[in-house]
Amino acid sequence: MHYLLATQPGSVETRTGDSAPLPPDHVRVEVAYVGVCHSDIARVREGQGAFPARIGHEVSGTVTESAADIPVGNRVVAYVEDGYATELIVPAARIVPLHDGCSLLDGALAEPLACVIGGIEMLDLAHTPEVALVGAGFMGLMALRMLVARGIPVTVIEPRERSRSLAEAWGAARTMAPEEVPDTMRQNVPVVVEATGGAAGLQLASDLVQIAGTLGIMGYHQSNGGMRTVPMESWNFRALRVLSLHHRDPGDVMRWIDRAQRLAANGIVRPSELVDVTVGFDGLPEVFAGAVPPGAIKAVLDARS
Repeated sequence: MHYLLATQPGSVETRTGDSAPLPPDHVRVEVAYVGVCHSDIARVREGQGAFPARIGHEVSGTVTESAADIPVGNRVVAYVEDGYATELIVPAARIVPLHDGCSLLDGALAEPLACVIGGIEMLDLAHTPEVALVGAGFMGLMALRMLVARGIPVTVIEPRERSRSLAEAWGAARTMAPEEVPDTMRQNVPVVVEATGGAAGLQLASDLVQIAGTLGIMGYHQSNGGMRTVPMESWNFRALRVLSLHHRDPGDVMRWIDRAQRLAANGIVRPSELVDVTVGFDGLPEVFAGAVPPGAIKAVLDARS
């Protein structure tokens, strides 16, 4: 089997190893696709956590051996932390079988879509007339699709022209670059979702929220050690409801992964449409080194190539 190992801060290598025996209540999965998450890249680049380490958590594949009540041949999502590999041993409790209509590529991206599902469900949208979304990267665009599916008008604020065009195609009511935001929007939006992961995006998002409005933080704020400076005087004066739209309960995530792959199977949200970089194992270290076009939305490892 082949796998990726983060050997030290800023460095990854592809390695070869032997297949391990299969424990009870586990399955062996031949990996098909692994989504390259910005959190993985940031973890390596910023030197976070222990090294050496196996990483990767957006995984789909096919069961090739089973010591559990999951038949061989099933196409599945594997909720793991060592996903950049050609083969994985996975506890049965961390497996979600794929609907017939869900592709293996959409299955790999069910985990990040699950994170979006959980985040959007935290927002009180029943009486919300409109939402502003700051950031239209991979996570932001999926959040847009979930909001549009609820019939909510969404204004997308995003610096990249290509991402704005994608946002329009995915149902945004209007799009604009950050410098185009009119003064009439500031402190005038009831719900704002920040999906940039950057300090400037968080500042802009907070500037838009109206008195007693909601700021939902979906961006993965991992750069600069996760440190941010926020205008607490303004937040306090406006009595903002500030929500972290992230989750850590595995049971919730497994349930949302199942919902995500069903949404993809029924054509409601197909994250595979946003994949614009596909690499094999030979190209994976270059992705971690930054060899991805600046306008790219989502990179994926094809573990079979």
